[in-house]
Amino acid sequence: MKQQTILVIDDEKSTHVLLKAMLGKDFKLMFAENAQRGIDLIAEHSINLVLLDIQMPQLSGIELLESIMTDTALRSIPVMVMTGKATEELEIKAKELGAVDFVSKEFVFSNKDEFILRLEANLLEEGKQFHMSTRYKQDFKMIIKKIMTESIHGDFFSACRKLAVGLMNSFDIDYISFWKIQSSKPSLILSIGDRQPENFGPNELMSERAFRDLARTKRPYMTNNPRSEKKGVFADTSKELGLSSEIGIPLFKIDKETFTTNGMVIPGETPLFGFVILKRNRVFTTKEYKLLSRFVIQTGTILWGLYQKLYSNKA
Repeated sequence: MKQQTILVIDDEKSTHVLLKAMLGKDFKLMFAENAQRGIDLIAEHSINLVLLDIQMPQLSGIELLESIMTDTALRSIPVMVMTGKATEELEIKAKELGAVDFVSKEFVFSNKDEFILRLEANLLEEGKQFHMSTRYKQDFKMIIKKIMTESIHGDFFSACRKLAVGLMNSFDIDYISFWKIQSSKPSLILSIGDRQPENFGPNELMSERAFRDLARTKRPYMTNNPRSEKKGVFADTSKELGLSSEIGIPLFKIDKETFTTNGMVIPGETPLFGFVILKRNRVFTTKEYKLLSRFVIQTGTILWGLYQKLYSNKA
């Protein structure tokens, strides 16, 4: 009989060792030392139950639980919360968010038989796995083809829209916004999606740390809980709309030919002409983050050519 798989997400290696000794004969165990690694393992494997520690750096267990339960693809996986500092308040919060059970680590290691019974009572009979589309390579080629067609006609806004729609369809993105940067100030070019944050603009965006960090470092970022990780923009509004995860990607002032000649690498001194924000109600895996960041940055070299045509014609 195939062993059921339990994913343990806990930053303490000693807990991994103890649980392996306790459960290793009866279950297939997988271990993650942080929340993002846990998300990546859920995406790669069929999981019957997640055993989640609350006290973790960066994204805590409670915050990860909140993001998982917002995720329409993952929230059917049972999550059992454990903690070294159990309180009634934490237990109520965990169960309100959707945890199937709540146990202290002291209970786990001193009541093995009862703990296993509680595990077995919550295990899924058939493991759940998040399946990322395997068509992204074909989808990327189609998006590039459509944007290259726009480059012939010189329609910058249409190219941005085709990029947005393509990414929304391929990666279940709920909201995308394109921004330009002039004299260090952002302005909205285009926003698409059914769940659009309202009452925001350049002034509000400039007060967001995520924007300031992106403009300063010229590097993309990812967060699977913008409010807790302090990385996303319009975090409170996004939570209200169910947009639990976000990726921000810079757009550079470099054309496709120069980019290709430079070995598909953006020179460090290259300034930004804009950036893209992607939000959705599902967590992002590391693989998705890398794919999307690389693709949007590369596609941005085509957009830069169209951007120059548009604004030079208006000058």
